[in-house]
Amino acid sequence: MTTACEPLSIEQTLRDVVEAISIARAAEVTGRTPHYLRALSHAHKREQLTCRDAVLLDTEHDRMFGTRPLIDMLRMQVDARQSSVANAKAALAGATIEAVRESGEAAAALIAALAPDATDATRDAAMREVIQALNAKRRIIPILRALMKRQPQPP
Repeated sequence: MTTACEPLSIEQTLRDVVEAISIARAAEVTGRTPHYLRALSHAHKREQLTCRDAVLLDTEHDRMFGTRPLIDMLRMQVDARQSSVANAKAALAGATIEAVRESGEAAAALIAALAPDATDATRDAAMREVIQALNAKRRIIPILRALMKRQPQPP
């Protein structure tokens, strides 16, 4: 039974390439067994496509059909990751600016609340500003977590 792959995945692209050039030709080009090549198209298995095999398979596909689907898929995934990281960094910049602004306003309100003639209204305003600063800083946490998850992991 064939296991379903994510449509825009290396595994699905590999299946498409191997199907197009044939499993026998893929095995011949890479020097791998058909069993191993089939295992590569299962994301849940330990085997993963090597750069060497991707280049060999794409070279053969390009020779036969004029396209390089594996390299194109890798490029698309790298571009998507860069875009995602860029968006997260932009969100972090915006959230940081807001947190710094709110923190400055909170600091000014706290200084005003320290004045000898400070009123309850002044202290209430300081409390609101401190809460707004805390909330602004709290919004940074998920953005930082998202950026940390995207860091490359060692093999």
